[in-house]
Amino acid sequence: MNRLAPGLFSNLCTRLALAFVALFFVLGIAFLALTNWSNNRYYQEVTQNLNQSLAMYIVQRAPLIQAGIVNKTAMTELATLVMTVNPIVEVYLLDPSGKVLTHTLPPDTSIRPEISIQPLQDWLNKSQPFPILGDNPRAGQGERTFSVWPVMDDEQLAGYLYVILGGQNVQSLSDSLHGSYILKQSFTGLAVILLFAIISALLIFAVLTNPLRKLARQMDNFQQQELHLHTSTTQEPIVGTRDEIAYLSSAFAAMRTRIREQMQKLEETDRLRRELISNVSHDLRTPLSSMQGYLEMLTRPSITQEERQTYMDIAFKHCRRLTQLVKELFELSKLDAGRVMPDLENFSLAELLQDVVQKYSLPAQQKQISLSAPKTDQLYMVNADIALIERVLENLIDNALRYTPENGSVELTLTPKSSSVEIGIQDTGIGLAEEDIPHIFERYYCAQKTSEFHQQSTGLGLAIVKRILELHGSVIQVESKRHQGTHFTFPLPLARPSNIQSEKAA
Repeated sequence: MNRLAPGLFSNLCTRLALAFVALFFVLGIAFLALTNWSNNRYYQEVTQNLNQSLAMYIVQRAPLIQAGIVNKTAMTELATLVMTVNPIVEVYLLDPSGKVLTHTLPPDTSIRPEISIQPLQDWLNKSQPFPILGDNPRAGQGERTFSVWPVMDDEQLAGYLYVILGGQNVQSLSDSLHGSYILKQSFTGLAVILLFAIISALLIFAVLTNPLRKLARQMDNFQQQELHLHTSTTQEPIVGTRDEIAYLSSAFAAMRTRIREQMQKLEETDRLRRELISNVSHDLRTPLSSMQGYLEMLTRPSITQEERQTYMDIAFKHCRRLTQLVKELFELSKLDAGRVMPDLENFSLAELLQDVVQKYSLPAQQKQISLSAPKTDQLYMVNADIALIERVLENLIDNALRYTPENGSVELTLTPKSSSVEIGIQDTGIGLAEEDIPHIFERYYCAQKTSEFHQQSTGLGLAIVKRILELHGSVIQVESKRHQGTHFTFPLPLARPSNIQSEKAA
C-alpha cells in the first residue's frame, strides 16, 4: 500500500504549480490595477497641464463680475464658446469662499452649493505637482481635474472661474468602458496568460520535482519491504502525508527511531555478551578448581580406597553442579536477550501440577518432606507456554525442597480469580530475612549462603522464574518470615471458552 497518498493537491509538483499560478494571478491583478491607476493619473496630469491656462483665457476675454454683480450674459457666451470647442469641460463661477454663484449647465442639474477652496489655492500657488483634484460641483460626482483663475472686481478678489476638465461626459465614457470590447479582450488575454502559466508551471515543476518523487517512492518501498519487516510493535507507523518533502521528513524520523532501536539492541547484546563471558569465567572457576583439586588427590598412590571414593563423589558432585550452572546460565542469557518467545496454548494447570509433583516425589521422600498438589476435579485451563511454566514450577519446587528441613512440607495451591488462576507454592522452610526479599530474584543472589541448607545453589533459578513469567505478562509475589516458611504466588490467564470448546471438538 503506497502511503504517499497521491491526489490532486497531495504532491509537491501540483502544490508548487498552484502556488505559482496564484501568485501570478495576484501579481496580474495588481499590475492591472496599478496600470489603470497610473493611466488615469497620467491622463489627468496631461489634461491639466494642457488646459491649465483655459480659465485665465476666459476671465481675460470679458469681465464676469462688475460692482459685485455677476455678468451672466458674458458668462453664458464665454462658457458656451468654450464648451463648443471642448465639450468635456464645465464652467462654474465661485465666490471667494467656494460658493457656486452661477454655471452654464441645464437648470435641472443637481449642483452642490459649495466646494472646498483649498485645492484651488494649491493650484494657484503651485504648491503641489499636477494632477491636483478638486470637488466636482455636480452632486455625488467626486473629484476631477480643473483649471482655475481668480476673478477681479475693481482690483479686488471677487471670486474664481472654476473649469472642470472632464465632466459628466467623460464620466459616462469611463463607465461605458466596463462593457467595452477592449476591456473584454484584455481579460481574455489575461485568462490565456494564466492558462499558459498553469501549463508551464506544471511542466517546469514536474521536471524539477521528478527526482524528489523518485526518492520518495524509493523510501516508501524501503519502508514497506525492508524496514517494517523488523520494526518493533511499539513504533508508530508513518501516516499519509501531503507531499513528498513531508513524507521524507516522516520517513527520516521513523528510520532514525529504528536505527536508535537497533543501536540500543546492539549495545544490549554486547553488554549481555560481555556479562555472559564475565559470569562464565567467574562461576566456572570455583567448581573447576574444586574438580581439579580432587582429581589431583586421586593421582596420589598413598590415598586409601575409601578416600578415593570420597574424592570421586565430590568431583562428580562439582561436575553435576557445573553442568547445571552452564545450562541455567545459557538459559537465562537467552531469556535476557529476548531469544525465547512463549508458544501459547491451552492446557490443564491441575494436570501439570500433578506431573511436576510426581517428578519431585522421590527427592521429597528422601528428605522426609511432604510434597502435595491440590486434589480437584477441575482442570483449571490456562493459556500459556506449558514447557516454560513447567520450568517455573520445577525451579520453585526445587528451591522449596532445598531450604525446607526434614519433616517439613511443600504445598502447591490453585486459586481461581476473575480472569486468571493463581498458583501458590507454600513451604515450611527456614524463610527469608526481610532485607533479602527484594533481592532474591537477582542473578547469583543466595540469601542462605552460610546456611547448612544451601546445597550448591547456582543462584539463577529464581532469576529464570522471573524472566519466564515476565514473558507471560505475569508477576511473581513472595511472602516470607524467618523460620516459618516462604510463599510464592503468580497468576496465569484463563483460556478462552471458545478455544476450549474448539479443542474438545477436535
